[in-house]
Amino acid sequence: MTSYSVRSVESIPVILLPSRVDSVTSLDLEKNLTGLISDRAVIVCDFSQNLYISSLALKVLLSTQKSLKRSGGILALCSLSPYVQEIFDISGFSRIFPIYPSETAAIQELKSRSSEGGFSL
Repeated sequence: MTSYSVRSVESIPVILLPSRVDSVTSLDLEKNLTGLISDRAVIVCDFSQNLYISSLALKVLLSTQKSLKRSGGILALCSLSPYVQEIFDISGFSRIFPIYPSETAAIQELKSRSSEGGFSL
């Protein structure tokens, strides 16, 4: 079982992805993300340590985004390496997820959007 670090930054849960999220560790990612889902929730996935992501992990992220979207929430991604960013670009996922260059940028933008009534923190 892979341990995912989850912390709260300005009341927004931030989950730190490990260096590899493959077919085995994707199940743990799904459990962690599912535990964070609530009405109008905002979740940030920090990719700063991630170097590899499998197609199953992409499916987990997409499923989480759909669940959050139905309840008025959002799954945001930040700090993608050039390789992982390329995977998101090629797969078209960079058009599905808001992607930020850093955790700070993600938190600032999400707090701004929240104050405009987009979702609750």
